[in-house]
Amino acid sequence: MDVKLTVSQLYARGKENLQKMGVDWAFAPDGIMGAAVQANRRYLDSLFFEPKFLDPVEVDTGCTLFGARLKTPIYGSPISRTKGMPENSLAEIARGLKNAGSLMMLGMGGSPDLQSAIDTGVPVVKIVKPYRTTELIYEKVRDAEQRGCVAVGMDIDHFYGRLGGDKVERTDTFAPQSSAELKQVISGTKLPFIIKGVLSLTDAAKAVELGAAAVLVSNHGRNAFDFTVPSMIALPGIVDSVGGKVTVLVDTGFKTGNDVFKGLAFGARGVGFGGSLLLAWGADGAAGVESLVNQLTAELHRTMAAAGCPTVSAVKRSCIVQVHV
Repeated sequence: MDVKLTVSQLYARGKENLQKMGVDWAFAPDGIMGAAVQANRRYLDSLFFEPKFLDPVEVDTGCTLFGARLKTPIYGSPISRTKGMPENSLAEIARGLKNAGSLMMLGMGGSPDLQSAIDTGVPVVKIVKPYRTTELIYEKVRDAEQRGCVAVGMDIDHFYGRLGGDKVERTDTFAPQSSAELKQVISGTKLPFIIKGVLSLTDAAKAVELGAAAVLVSNHGRNAFDFTVPSMIALPGIVDSVGGKVTVLVDTGFKTGNDVFKGLAFGARGVGFGGSLLLAWGADGAAGVESLVNQLTAELHRTMAAAGCPTVSAVKRSCIVQVHV
């Protein structure tokens, strides 16, 4: 694609192309979003940053996650290759993230998809589903270790299956994991372990007790449970509770560089994008993904400068003012 597309143009072009591929699961139908996602959006839009234009600062958006030095705190939330997506799709998304200096999380999928992403050089995190067959969990974790992932984790919000439209799917595939089972999985790997789907102080505290290295505050969009606490509402309390003990990440419903700034201000070390990356890939493959992350990072850079924040760690809750209109 010769002309560089804006973020909104990438989203629009990607949606059009994904619909042609039959990958319309990647985004909510017009006007249909989960209640938690809608609430998250309204809350994000009520947050404003306090500018400090005098005495400008030099800005560095770089950060380190799981030992990997990144150019941006924006990472790829867990993505899986499903019906309609060609075999090279995850590798293309990985290449775009690598070129933008980001990190990629992978969800469901086999070793070939995992290896194709790792081969691009992007830091890869494997998020394993809570399979009813416990040995499959160990198999996936071992595979991630052997192939060179920087971290591994589990989607606990899939304990009870996923939502497909208005019905629950694949409940026979997944099952709740006891604390004892999870602790054994975590202690059995040398990789940092992420517990994804943490939305309560109770789960956050248990994640620390189980030995997790990180928690991902996420309500999985409209694909797990509707009416769970929106991730941005849950985030600050979880940061206050366990942020000094584990790395806290966040995703679900973030669309702009300013959204990323707000997530960082509320204490997240990184902010994930999932469906947006698929839209960018649908618009222009690896180049679309790279362009999206670069544009989001550029917006974050500009806002950090205007707020007087030279580094990602300098973005604090005190930078944010909530406005009720």
